[in-house]
Amino acid sequence: MTDDVMQATLATWAARNLPARLDVPATAKLLGFPEHDIQILMAKGKLTPLGDPAPNAPKWFAAVQLIRLAADEDWLHKATREIAKYWRCKRERQQTSASLQQPTRHRITRNRVQIVSPDNRIAGDNGAMRDGEFKADSQG
Repeated sequence: MTDDVMQATLATWAARNLPARLDVPATAKLLGFPEHDIQILMAKGKLTPLGDPAPNAPKWFAAVQLIRLAADEDWLHKATREIAKYWRCKRERQQTSASLQQPTRHRITRNRVQIVSPDNRIAGDNGAMRDGEFKADSQG
């Protein structure tokens, strides 16, 4: 860190009357992220807690480092992109999981059972039929 940047960071730190260590709520407020996104930033390696805390231990962050990160537009852009990517992937996983858990219905016709997919199509020999259409069996 250059001397000018360090002086500006220390001046900001002193002006805000911040302690040397900040917990997760204070870190989130300083960086402008919700508290639950701080854990995502730590998992992605964008934010590193002080010491080597256990997974269930409280996390502390250096105020001077956080002020520097808050002033770094490139870091904020990358961190925001990582957060958006995380939530987008999580929504896609939930949508995929929900579509796989939709119940499958069975339709019994003469001498065979047809499986009806969740979008009301019947898997048949000649492709798909709409629900409610009747396919005559060749065995009369």
